[in-house]
Amino acid sequence: MIGLLVFLGYVCMPIAQSMDSQMIEDRDIKLRVLKEDHSQALWNYLIDQSNKLDRKRAQRLAEALKTKDELQKYLRGLQDHYLQLLGPFPSKTPLRPQVKGELIGDGFRVQKVLFESWPNHHVSALIYLPDLDPKQHGPWPGILFACGHSNNGKAYISYQKACALLAQNGFVVLSYDPISQGERIQMPNASRHGTTAHTLLNIGARLVGRSVVWYQAWDGIRALDYLTNRSEVDKNKSIGMTGTSGGGTQTTFLMALDNRIGPAAPSCYTMQRTSKFCGHSGPADGCQHLPFEGQYGIDHIDYTLMRAPKPTAILAATKDFFEIDSTRETIQDAVAVYQKLDQKERFHFFEANAKHGMGLEHRKEVVRWFRHWFYKDSSQVSEPMNLSTFSETEVQATNTGQVSTDFPHQVSVADLNLEEAKRLAEFRTTFWQNHSPEECLNKIRNLIGLPFKIGTVEAKSIDVIKQKSKTIEKLVLKRPGNILIPALLFRKLTKHDRKGKSVIYLHHQGKHVEANKEIEELLEGARLVLAIDVRGIGEIRDKGSNTKYHSHDHRINTVSMHIGRSLFGQRVEDILIAIKYLRLQIIDEEINSDPSRIHLVGIETMTPLVLHAAVLDDGVNTVELRRPVVSSWVNDVVAKPLRKEMAGMVVPGALKMYDLPDLMNLLGDRLTSTLPHIN
Repeated sequence: MIGLLVFLGYVCMPIAQSMDSQMIEDRDIKLRVLKEDHSQALWNYLIDQSNKLDRKRAQRLAEALKTKDELQKYLRGLQDHYLQLLGPFPSKTPLRPQVKGELIGDGFRVQKVLFESWPNHHVSALIYLPDLDPKQHGPWPGILFACGHSNNGKAYISYQKACALLAQNGFVVLSYDPISQGERIQMPNASRHGTTAHTLLNIGARLVGRSVVWYQAWDGIRALDYLTNRSEVDKNKSIGMTGTSGGGTQTTFLMALDNRIGPAAPSCYTMQRTSKFCGHSGPADGCQHLPFEGQYGIDHIDYTLMRAPKPTAILAATKDFFEIDSTRETIQDAVAVYQKLDQKERFHFFEANAKHGMGLEHRKEVVRWFRHWFYKDSSQVSEPMNLSTFSETEVQATNTGQVSTDFPHQVSVADLNLEEAKRLAEFRTTFWQNHSPEECLNKIRNLIGLPFKIGTVEAKSIDVIKQKSKTIEKLVLKRPGNILIPALLFRKLTKHDRKGKSVIYLHHQGKHVEANKEIEELLEGARLVLAIDVRGIGEIRDKGSNTKYHSHDHRINTVSMHIGRSLFGQRVEDILIAIKYLRLQIIDEEINSDPSRIHLVGIETMTPLVLHAAVLDDGVNTVELRRPVVSSWVNDVVAKPLRKEMAGMVVPGALKMYDLPDLMNLLGDRLTSTLPHIN
């Protein structure tokens, strides 16, 4: 009952608290096809697919563990897949480091620094230096400290304490602000920074073949460049790395990427990915998910495995909202791998009876772990009661508190995304020039994760509603192993032209919303109208994500990306299923009719989907785009990073091959209209 009320509230929100609202609610109930609440149907389907990939991964690892040679081959393959998914990095440019001041703590000192990971893209950071003995000037082992999702980044007190404690124990530590945190706020007008900004920036990044994971990894690589060039750092030793939560994420991705990192200790992050999806926190923000990990058999723990036998400590907290049971289970893979490599002492699991974060027990264990590997000292570490910390203002490396206001030509991640989208224009032109239309469409089909054959389409009639001028048949379309597609088939009762067009209608709020308006008007000039709900829309609208991600589709799109089938591509598949059904329906019922007279109509966010379906199925005769929200990924998405509800609107890497106007051009005269763009 609750799911039904939520559904009704969604489609009726413009006219709540009125008699008209009650009438529309009655109509909506009458036009419902599915009896039960299906707000979890797509989610359950996607989780099932993710679980299947997990089982395949477990089988492959079990086979690899039979011999050391097979295991090493398997681990090399994992890293190759990771590098492939991550994509190439740009050439390195001058860091242009600046030291902006110094603070004195008890047994350590802190320098405030700035460097450029890209030209005019500044990273604000703190470097903690040991100051234990006036006669001792180093060099000391270096540690890279990645901050979690604190709004104030490196100024967060527990991060300051961790870095200070490491410095007191003989390490040079570089702590740097992540993208859109601390002094590096990327979009000042965003409702919140950190997780929200990462997710919004990730939309544009995905379109150009990058990700926030990629941008943060590059910041980490350049931070390592700066750290290793400091005279105080011992050049004969590898660099250690640690961080908690979002910093644990960065540590996990970077420690498997950069060979300069030796001992590492990600905190409060590692668990089994599908369990994370289903757990308390659900799918996380853009910095924590690399598309297609599941498809390639990569789970959280695999970033530890692919760097084995380098020393790695996984730190967890019993009271974390990252479920501890999942962490305990997944680390067993690392135990097995390190043991098979005869290096079991190089993997360590530490569990504190604490909440999420870099708390006291984690800070002490991180220092102990690094002292064990760098100083051969495994003794317990204590943290002084009066450990020095500083105010946010004191640790600022900029004059204004933000790199965006200190540097008039500062370039944000959004700017870098747009710059790359424009640079790729020549690649898009070359793509269409060097391939036949058929070859281009096959590559697009593969890119969006669409099967090359739709297969058998089954249809079940649920009910028929008779009205004065028309009938409305309730249908369920389905394919084996896929989710149900509810549909409404509108037919005129009056005699119609058998050669008239048949319309497939897609509305962003659901198939029934315009039953007495747009659909009624379309039916006047057509022999029938088939209105469908693609997955996650209308009756099968997902329960949705935490509002901080600014997209209702965030959670289902994240899992879809994980399994290697974008939500966008799955929705296009639903349209192709409807096209196939309608073509067969016409042929079966009226042998003399023209099955190619199919007219697609897409409303608002459905327009990019309709475009793709039309070019991928040459049986579509004409296409109509009404009130398109996105007419160009470059201009309407990448150039407008603050836009909401964009998660299900993009295809990773699409702008390396095409933009939506390319598909419009391909349709030519088949594209009958594109009615005005809405704000």
